[in-house]
Amino acid sequence: MADFDALAEAGDDRRRFLRAQWFTGSQRHMLRDDEGEPQAAFALTERRKGPFRLREVGGAYWPYRGVAIAPCTSSAQLALTLSAARSQLGRVWRLGPIIGGDRQVATLVDAARQAGWRVLTCTIGQSFVVDLKALKSQGNWPSTKGAQKDRWRVRQMAKTGPVAIRWFSGTDWTVQDRDDIAAIEASSWVGQLASGGDTKFHDPAMRRYWETVAGDPAIAAMIGGMIMTVGDRPIAFTFGLDCGTTRYCIANNFDRNFSKHSPGRVLLYADFEAAWTRGIERIDWGLGDAGYKSEMGAHPDADMLDLLFVRGRVLPVLLRRWWERTA
Repeated sequence: MADFDALAEAGDDRRRFLRAQWFTGSQRHMLRDDEGEPQAAFALTERRKGPFRLREVGGAYWPYRGVAIAPCTSSAQLALTLSAARSQLGRVWRLGPIIGGDRQVATLVDAARQAGWRVLTCTIGQSFVVDLKALKSQGNWPSTKGAQKDRWRVRQMAKTGPVAIRWFSGTDWTVQDRDDIAAIEASSWVGQLASGGDTKFHDPAMRRYWETVAGDPAIAAMIGGMIMTVGDRPIAFTFGLDCGTTRYCIANNFDRNFSKHSPGRVLLYADFEAAWTRGIERIDWGLGDAGYKSEMGAHPDADMLDLLFVRGRVLPVLLRRWWERTA
């Protein structure tokens, strides 16, 4: 799927993960203009939501879902292509979550409306962002008191065994790295949820997804994280994706048996510091707990949205209240 990869490369650095391999498990469709040039890369899957079965853009939930669009494509040009692709997209299809204000999404929404879809929008929260560049320029992040506290926490953990932190990337990670993350997730509060929680490597299906995604060398180079061990025991991890000067914080967790020493917090600071040295200026943390994120310098940023594209006059009216309640 070289055309998928080419469109991802041609767009905003922050969206360059939207390569063909990212959409493993989805049916890929390359929409072309009337001259046969690649215009929009759609990867669709199908699932049931409430009483409906609908098509939706695939890929991992975070970072956001997306459609790679040729940079010079206007909404009017894309509308013609979408009109010709009605059978592929269906009467109802979904794109979400997405970050509000994304220019390519705005082009897609405008084009879809011109092509006859109505777009129902549901706000599902706000993304939290750590502006490393701004914080570093102020010269007080992390605070001296916070850094001292973290060193104390490490000393307390070291009473159990030597504390070590190792970095891994998608180009050099080992089976042991992924086993260690899975073990941490299993011992975390998320892993103890009755539903099994949202785990990236303890869940076998999600682990296969990330291992497959890393089969693309370009995506593998974006993947990276840290694992903290005490003695031989893995107790905390971070896992994210570097895209240009942005790092998407996809997952981080810790062994609940070490919670009094906040290993997750200690490791996140180490992760962000290392990101800064790699040229990362911004940590995009997505949805979630505002408490500890704000304490670490994060602030609310753009709205996270879920979009439902619906054809017809009556169906959008019928679906609007249901979508706003269940999205």
